[in-house]
Amino acid sequence: MRSRALVLDAATRQSMVAIRCLSRRGVSVIAGAYRPRAAGSLSKHADGRFTYPAPWEDPPGFASALRAEVADGEYDAVLVSRETTAEIVVENRDVLADDVGLPLPSAETLAVGLDKTRTMEAAADASLPHPRTLAPGELDREAVEETVAYPAVVKPRRSHGREGVSICESFAELERAVDRMTRRHGPVLVQEYVPNGGEVGAYLVYDFDSRLRAGTVQERVRSHPPAGGASTCRRTIADEDVLERAHELLSGLDWQGAAMVEFRVDPRDGEPKVLEINPRLWGSLSLSVAAGVDVPYLLYQLGDEGRCDSVPTYRPGVYARRVCGELGHVLAREDTVAAVRDVLRPTPGPCTFDVVSWDDPLPTVGHFMEITPWPT
Repeated sequence: MRSRALVLDAATRQSMVAIRCLSRRGVSVIAGAYRPRAAGSLSKHADGRFTYPAPWEDPPGFASALRAEVADGEYDAVLVSRETTAEIVVENRDVLADDVGLPLPSAETLAVGLDKTRTMEAAADASLPHPRTLAPGELDREAVEETVAYPAVVKPRRSHGREGVSICESFAELERAVDRMTRRHGPVLVQEYVPNGGEVGAYLVYDFDSRLRAGTVQERVRSHPPAGGASTCRRTIADEDVLERAHELLSGLDWQGAAMVEFRVDPRDGEPKVLEINPRLWGSLSLSVAAGVDVPYLLYQLGDEGRCDSVPTYRPGVYARRVCGELGHVLAREDTVAAVRDVLRPTPGPCTFDVVSWDDPLPTVGHFMEITPWPT
């Protein structure tokens, strides 16, 4: 029987990358998504579709549909790209694991990655620099001024990307931001503001014995919004220090599967400071693959065989770009001419794209349709 994998969250660009990678390795891939024509399911590399209830709207419905699918689908492994999806899959591990391999951490370990307060506590336990943090039940003016100071950052404890992050210059601003964001996103934390001296991430894969099997380090070149948001262009760099810091954090948690640790370099002391853990496949997955680390296949191996290859090196100086994000970067900058020049300038190293592929064009069309606000 041919190797077979289920890739969930097929609307995301990282799942598109995973579908293409696995298919090129001879694995038959079914693209799973909460809508029938998600971008990844349009790929010529997808051998079928699995449509399920949106995990964030109907967790029990999603879990039930997934259990039925893996019971009948004869899959070797399931890959996920969203936090909510990962959480529900891990919660149902005892049932799902009888039918399919799940290259994901335990529920307790995953919870540390999903909750930024617990992530900061783990960074402190590992003696890694991180922003000073409060997780207030009630705001205490004195505690904020003594521990965090101003400007202070308010963000949701659970991951929402850059959505909902506020930078506050006074206690009055802080109170309003905490109230607004708590109502919208649930519990929040208050952190020290770390000036942006550069953002880097370590992207790692662990086996079920929590041994590091592969890793890359990426540096942000451009983002949208330009002052700080999702990266639109990034490159691999050789940075053993960042890789080792991320490994110290994740190995201390007995991590299994894939994770990304995000750092911001503090220009005040030159230290990379831990910002968060992304406990699933990352949006810049195409860059890790282009640099020589086929993360989706390593995870497939882990799910299928309980082990995966070791990839001890990767290529620095490789670039990856997100075309729609680059356009957004240009439109958001005031120096439009300089922005256009930056984006159109050829990269000094080899470059890949997160979604665009001349060999597999339909996911690009589907991705554009999903992110464009069409009139109704």
